[in-house]
Amino acid sequence: MTNRITLITLMVAVTLTTVPVANTAMSAEDQENELLLVSGILLKLDLQNRRGLLTTDLGRPIYFEVPKAYLFENVTVGARISLRLDEDGRALKVMDTSIPDLMGVPGQSAVQPVATSVEDPISR
Repeated sequence: MTNRITLITLMVAVTLTTVPVANTAMSAEDQENELLLVSGILLKLDLQNRRGLLTTDLGRPIYFEVPKAYLFENVTVGARISLRLDEDGRALKVMDTSIPDLMGVPGQSAVQPVATSVEDPISR
């Protein structure tokens, strides 16, 4: 139960980080400098032309520019990442957002026991 709550909390946190929040108390100049955080799967990365393509979980393509190639040194195409983009679509920060595929329940084995002998109920 605790792992389910942890997983749900993690999923909500990741979802909330992909939704930009408007702050009405900010000045117009501050809103122009606001950064956008997006998460998804990296589909294309062309460091020579300094461009990339990310698709969100909803299938929305996000094209971005790569001003600093070293940000993508340890990133491979097909990886799940989060990008912090400026208002012009330039990647300013790259974060790995991999989540374990399987979270085990404490006290339970991930491998299910296999029956060693099966009796045929008809032959009794």
